[in-house]
Amino acid sequence: MSNIYQKLQAIQSQTGKISKTETNKYQNYKYFTGQQVLNILKPLLADQKLTLTFSDSPTDFAREKTEKD
Repeated sequence: MSNIYQKLQAIQSQTGKISKTETNKYQNYKYFTGQQVLNILKPLLADQKLTLTFSDSPTDFAREKTEKD
């Protein structure tokens, strides 16, 4: 049985390059979408019996400013 690091390495070795298909017309640069990334990762994660969880809750991104900031 593979450990988590071996599984993640296997996924990373299979992802390849993600094409930047979208264009920001205001600042003139190309980018890829989160959906493109998920479309690539989900089948690879499933093959390794892993799952991706994330949250976009504003409280997940909040942090206190320290004196070093």
